[in-house]
Amino acid sequence: MSKGSDGTTLTFLPMNKSNRVPNTGGFTLVELLVVITILGILMSLAVNGAGAIRSQARSAQARNDCAGLSTAIKAFYTDYSKYPVPANKKDDMPYEPTTESSGNNEVLLALGGKKPDVNPRNTVYYENKTARKSSTGAWSSGLSTDGGLFDPWGYTLGICVDGDYDGALQYSGEKLKFHMTTPGDTQDDVWKPIPGGVGVYSLGKDQCSSAKNSFAPGILSWY
Repeated sequence: MSKGSDGTTLTFLPMNKSNRVPNTGGFTLVELLVVITILGILMSLAVNGAGAIRSQARSAQARNDCAGLSTAIKAFYTDYSKYPVPANKKDDMPYEPTTESSGNNEVLLALGGKKPDVNPRNTVYYENKTARKSSTGAWSSGLSTDGGLFDPWGYTLGICVDGDYDGALQYSGEKLKFHMTTPGDTQDDVWKPIPGGVGVYSLGKDQCSSAKNSFAPGILSWY
């Protein structure tokens, strides 16, 4: 205890745990690490959830395009009593998916009224949004300027029509493997004929393998 110059008595107390002012103005290092970890987990969940939503949207778009194209081909057949393929195409050989418009533009140009030798009335049976080509050369979903119809993964939709008009599709391509033979049959890579006249398909996100014993059906629309 001492006195100031004006006679005021001054008392000095030693600092101890009981009279220290607690530090409540911030977080400890452990608390910060916990918060950062939680935020990282939440961000990871958000990114994964957004990716799943995008994947589902692409699959839905592909299904809609397959169904829409199948319907257009059937409408063409109703009007012309033939499919929108060249007259010299006499078998069920499919237009297999590819990254080039030539994969299916022969059919799409006819459905768009741009092949008078196949569609002499120039009736438009099918329309879609315009596909855009990225800097890497991949197409977005939709119709390219030269008539190819692409799925959301940058591949043309596969098309199989009953070219020999026997009432069934005999798929003879290499992209799809469904083991359509009788169980136990040793020729498990041979298809049985599928009743109907039109098949449209997308290979989907994973581009199903043509390897023997694979089973990756992709996205299909068979009529």
